[in-house]
Amino acid sequence: MLPPDERRNHLRRLDDILEALEQMNLNEQTKVSDLLADRLEQLGVEGPRAFTVPQLIEKVWSYQQPFLITLTTDRRRRRRRKTDVDLAAPTAG
Repeated sequence: MLPPDERRNHLRRLDDILEALEQMNLNEQTKVSDLLADRLEQLGVEGPRAFTVPQLIEKVWSYQQPFLITLTTDRRRRRRRKTDVDLAAPTAG
């Protein structure tokens, strides 16, 4: 497991790449810049220009998954609040 600072820095770099790809996708751009292609190759994506922008987004997302913290939800039953039965009963006339 990575130290928190290193994990955070890695996630920040991945977020920067995702942000650039999402902006490209929103602007309907299809050509990846040299800088972005280099960053994707450093990340481990071979031949990034062979993929569409949505495919690259999915690839970067898959690289990000191991660094995300999984929070477990508390599965204990919540105690139900007691209600006053008289409030739901119809009132006599």
